[in-house]
Amino acid sequence: MNAMGRTFMNPPLENPLTLLEAEIERLKGDGVKMMMVDFHAEATSEKIAMGRALDGKVSLVVGTHTHVQTADDTIFPGGTAYLTDAGMCGPEVSVLGREVDSVVWRFRTGLPTRFPVAKGPVRLCGVMVDVDEETGSAKSIERFSRLIAEESAAE
Repeated sequence: MNAMGRTFMNPPLENPLTLLEAEIERLKGDGVKMMMVDFHAEATSEKIAMGRALDGKVSLVVGTHTHVQTADDTIFPGGTAYLTDAGMCGPEVSVLGREVDSVVWRFRTGLPTRFPVAKGPVRLCGVMVDVDEETGSAKSIERFSRLIAEESAAE
């Protein structure tokens, strides 16, 4: 119940930042130096805040979920590599991996329909990070986005 005596429909959830910080400390106590956090979140502000909060505590914070790769790969002052969204690995001509026509039809009509997986060349998106093995700090970060032709994918 809140201060006004109303009951909430959704129970309170654990705070991912405090849970992560506790787990990071536990891992560091076990001697782990290189750590990566894949933060699956909707809002870019949530991802950026998590990256900043964990700067100097982990090697990499990379966001996922929105499927669209961002162009903000950087290394924060404390040595943590960061990218808001790694991007999607899936069909190039698609709407988040689904056939274009069915998704557009759904938006146009508002009626339910199936979203078949799109076919054709695949785009691979991600990030590569070079980490200092002694300190766990990132030395470099590079996002990548490569189109893989159908002939190459079949080999």
